[in-house]
Amino acid sequence: MTPGSTLAAEAASSAAGRSTRSVVTCYSVLDKFLPKCGFFDLSEGIYKGDAGTPFDEAQLNQHDYLLDQIRCGPGSRILEVGCGYGTVLDRVRERGARGVGITLSPVQARHCRERGLDVRLINYKALGKEWDAGFDGVIANGSMEHFVQPMDAAEGRADAIYRNFFATIHRVLDPRSPTRRFANTTLHFVRRPDPKDLLRNPFFFPKGSDRFHYGLLARSFGGWYPELGQFQRGAEGLFNLAEEVDGTEDCRLTSEEWLARVRRTLRSRKGTKIAFSCAPTLLRHPVQFPTMLICMLVSESWTWQFRPPNPPTRLLRQTWERRD
Repeated sequence: MTPGSTLAAEAASSAAGRSTRSVVTCYSVLDKFLPKCGFFDLSEGIYKGDAGTPFDEAQLNQHDYLLDQIRCGPGSRILEVGCGYGTVLDRVRERGARGVGITLSPVQARHCRERGLDVRLINYKALGKEWDAGFDGVIANGSMEHFVQPMDAAEGRADAIYRNFFATIHRVLDPRSPTRRFANTTLHFVRRPDPKDLLRNPFFFPKGSDRFHYGLLARSFGGWYPELGQFQRGAEGLFNLAEEVDGTEDCRLTSEEWLARVRRTLRSRKGTKIAFSCAPTLLRHPVQFPTMLICMLVSESWTWQFRPPNPPTRLLRQTWERRD
């Protein structure tokens, strides 16, 4: 290996380390805050065109949709990449299937294991050969938004990262399985920002601008969204896209519910207890924690992504079939 290639490899390794730390920090903050407000499912629901659908019912609709897409039934072997608090894995278990989840969050892993779920604290990049051909179906419910960071995008690594992920999923799906499907829900850029802007302080940009909101989102949650069509490039030769559904309005309805519930909780007596219990988290993450609160409750940047008339992002539910 030449000195130049060695430096390039070290830079890529350093960037990967920063990416992982960013995601872990994000969830270390969320894990101390959102569950106290009653949220254990951090993805959108499916409202089926009815804004009056109860939140919990919408969440179950989402779980069932994903499991139906990968044809999960009794005896199925299912892997969830980024399993959160295990709400989808609970549904897998109810269907008589065997579910395995992976996560980067120690809090989430512990929460799942305490409820008897098989959850491993591991990065998908570390799945070795012992995972090969072990599953009939795989789900990534919102986790792919964290795989690429703004620095990765600025330095042209996004396509390679997505390609590596699809290659990993192709490898862990059993080629002999009659289903061998992968389903994801992922936010995509409609108005793609300059990734270098997301590396700057968002308060340098005009309040309410795309750069302001995207900057706050990057500082708060970490991650960089794919462009429309980018996953198809990453999956080329490995998977066929079997179905694609736009779930942006479902994201908006879910996010508006989060916003209303969190504000209502923080105004209650319980809100004072939550504030005190989150003090240690604030001390450990004195920048990211308050930035996240501003992003969610003040600028409403998270919900801004989905609001009409011209949402800057699009939530796509995609189902892929493994090619031989």
